[in-house]
Amino acid sequence: MSERHIVIIGGGISGLSAAYYSLKIAEQRGIRLKVTLIERESWWGGKIRTVRDDGFTVEGGPDNFVTVKPWALELCHELGLTKRLLPTNPNARRVFILWRGKLHLLPHGFLTFSPDLKGLFETDLLSWRGKLRVALSVLLPKREWNEDASVGSFLRYYLGSEMTERVIAPLMAGVYGGSIEQLSARMTLPTLWQIAKLHRNLAWASLVRTLRRRLFGQTQVNQNLSFFVTLRSGLGELVETLLANLTEANLLLKRTVVTLMTNAEERKVSVTLDDGGKLIADAVILSTPAWAAAELLRPIDEFLAAELSSIPHTHAITVSLAFDQSQVRHPLNGSGFLVAPEDQQENLLLACTWTSSKYPPRAPQGKVLLRAFVNRLVPISDEELVAEIVKVLRPLLNISGEPQRSWVFRWESAMPQYTVGHAQKVAKVNERMRHWRRLFLAGNYLSGIGIPDCIRAGREAAEKALRFIG
Repeated sequence: MSERHIVIIGGGISGLSAAYYSLKIAEQRGIRLKVTLIERESWWGGKIRTVRDDGFTVEGGPDNFVTVKPWALELCHELGLTKRLLPTNPNARRVFILWRGKLHLLPHGFLTFSPDLKGLFETDLLSWRGKLRVALSVLLPKREWNEDASVGSFLRYYLGSEMTERVIAPLMAGVYGGSIEQLSARMTLPTLWQIAKLHRNLAWASLVRTLRRRLFGQTQVNQNLSFFVTLRSGLGELVETLLANLTEANLLLKRTVVTLMTNAEERKVSVTLDDGGKLIADAVILSTPAWAAAELLRPIDEFLAAELSSIPHTHAITVSLAFDQSQVRHPLNGSGFLVAPEDQQENLLLACTWTSSKYPPRAPQGKVLLRAFVNRLVPISDEELVAEIVKVLRPLLNISGEPQRSWVFRWESAMPQYTVGHAQKVAKVNERMRHWRRLFLAGNYLSGIGIPDCIRAGREAAEKALRFIG
């Protein structure tokens, strides 16, 4: 068999995973394969940016990944990184909500949508009316939902307005950086969406599951495994290890793809680079953001490009701050706090992670590392932004003085928004991609935004491409 060539555009975690699995699958199947991976930025890893600075480990993008989705853990195991995994500090798994200018403890059950009557009636996040509304939701009749609904309308029916706006809204904003009035319940809460389709209501289904576990001894899988994990030297360790395993690939950094040329009948894809060079590929995997994929696909398929470019994205900024421990008089007895929507209107903050509490190795002994999130780009300098963030955090965490160090990362169009109707949009994209048998999509804009989903997307694109050309 002659040598095949796969070109992967985009060197984020999806593209790196696609390159890794392409080579691995080709070796397993005896396919002679050349892989070219192209990244226009000056670094690999996309939104994964780890800075190691004077004993601090600072994440510019995501700082961990969930363990309930297996693909990131599987990849870490394959790469020999299992012993490098770092779980969330068990003494810092509490989460707070900033509501009406004060930090309120979030009951643990609220995080997992599991019954927590003790937490429900003890929390000061809800009024007694709001608490009774949640408790009595077990009596709600079954409701038939159409193809989709917003998270806000979906959960208000089951949990009431207070629970939805003061608890669910900040949780969803922390994950998706978007509004519950626009986010799709079907796509962002797929398990709850299916439960609502099958059962009388969410509270009834949760109660039944709890009784079954207690009566028949059923236990949850991996119940002792931390819900979130990271790597000891930061998530950049995953990127660095993947690159070390891509010595056989042709890695092109700081290079831009200008055009793709193909049609439904052609047996090759022509990839033109910014320096005029051309690559001839048997298959191309686009692991770019949706809007970048749309730009490349527009000359050959206007409909497909329109669908991809219609996926909205929000901007994001992360600001990490280092203090001496003596400057922060709050006990930082948790992993951080999320901000309720009404408080978001009064300040820039979306959330704040107490990084040195959540993952103690991230800061030297006697130091505190905090990380703030802003879900929009603001036209001020980094110094002004740091000052604004410190102004908000100072009374909340009883901070004195100024931060000893700071790191600011600005991400434009970083977070795809799974708005109502997103599932239908994805179906249209997938159907249209059948016309282009040598082109494959991998990214966080279709069916999962987290690191495990990005790895899965890269792996599945590699499998499809190898199945086709092999």
